[in-house]
Amino acid sequence: MQAKKEIRAGRLYIQATYSAGMLPGMRPAERQQRQKAQSEAKRKINAVERQYHLVQLFEVNFKAGRDLFVELSFRDEPPDSKTEKNAVARFHRRMKAYFKKKGREYKYIIVRETHNREGQAVRVHYHLVCTGTGQRMREMIQKCWDAGGVDVRTLRDAFGGFEDTCRYLLKERKEKNERAFRTSRNLKRPEEPLRRRIREAEAGEVPPGVEVIRMDMNGSNPYGRYTIIVGRIVDLEAFDRYWAKAKLDRRRWEEAQNWKRYARQKRRN
Repeated sequence: MQAKKEIRAGRLYIQATYSAGMLPGMRPAERQQRQKAQSEAKRKINAVERQYHLVQLFEVNFKAGRDLFVELSFRDEPPDSKTEKNAVARFHRRMKAYFKKKGREYKYIIVRETHNREGQAVRVHYHLVCTGTGQRMREMIQKCWDAGGVDVRTLRDAFGGFEDTCRYLLKERKEKNERAFRTSRNLKRPEEPLRRRIREAEAGEVPPGVEVIRMDMNGSNPYGRYTIIVGRIVDLEAFDRYWAKAKLDRRRWEEAQNWKRYARQKRRN
């Protein structure tokens, strides 16, 4: 059997399938090789999901053309980390109060940077993606950030997705135990992934309405296989029909598993 996992986050779609469990009649050496193949598949899948974790948050929380991409710079280099943290906390507090007056929620993702795109050390600054109200935002952001200058731009989605923006935000390698980014607590999370088992011979297929961004697979491995598909949903109507059927298939699979567990328990008793 294969394990199949599907993630939907706004326009982003991720599918991962990999061989799970052992096949009947396998010798010990073959079982060891199959376990190795499964571990490698899980490692690859986890790496892709980590890479697209920030993209998922973007997709379910922010909208191009409405929300904002902001750079917050310091007038002078902060003398210590406490001064720096207080400036950022003060900014968030003021922004939250402003949004509350507008009857809106202040949601954000913020990244701390100390290097430029070429890797050269620069004065500490922050990149912020936040919700926009559409009125006087540049003026309000400058008023809320009293530690230096601001650069406010409308959030864009290159080629219909946020991958490029997320790649830019994560370009700097962080120190150990330093977070790559921080978020407000009120960010929405993607819906729960669909998980189920499929036949060993079944191949991962691109769903209707999805345009492939990347695809990885190891179909040549005789001890186990995996397929990873990352795509962009370009035809919502076609994909919604597929997603409704996928949910139905999962529910039927779960019901079958529950019945099998019930039958085994009944035989034991």
